[in-house]
Amino acid sequence: MATIGRLSAHRLGRLGVMTAVGTALIFATSTVNAALVSGALPGAAFTFLSETANDVNIAGEAIRLKIKDPVTVKTTYTIAVAADQFVGGWHYHNGPVIVTVAKGTLTYYDASCGTWDITAGHSYIESTGQVISAKALVSKNQGTTLEWFTTRLYPDGATDPVNVDAPCTPG
Repeated sequence: MATIGRLSAHRLGRLGVMTAVGTALIFATSTVNAALVSGALPGAAFTFLSETANDVNIAGEAIRLKIKDPVTVKTTYTIAVAADQFVGGWHYHNGPVIVTVAKGTLTYYDASCGTWDITAGHSYIESTGQVISAKALVSKNQGTTLEWFTTRLYPDGATDPVNVDAPCTPG
């Protein structure tokens, strides 16, 4: 078999195939991400990449994703028109929840009425029992709908989400 430098033609062929496949995956993922951010859902399987907007300790203290018992996993895709009222009301979850914004800005409120924004391409991981609510504020979503994925993981048989009375009144 011929060699080019120190690489055999066979290895160079494998490298070429790996490069071509990797390039195709990058372009396909980029196309799907662009479609999601622009508001179009893909017709086939896809990957939407995001960065977490909060610190996550997968193994330990703050947010624990290690689950020993059977769980229910539900993922929803929500499209909301911007409005200055809460989307879904005050609640908490019986397991961790991953919220990934695909389009617009989702404004979270905590139990003391502190706020933070999750923008397109970012995720927030809610801790079990964390009392929160959110708004699709008109001022942050002018001329666009807000779209996000919610993936809830909670013990089989548990109610989720759990609605609670408003712990504070935002100003």
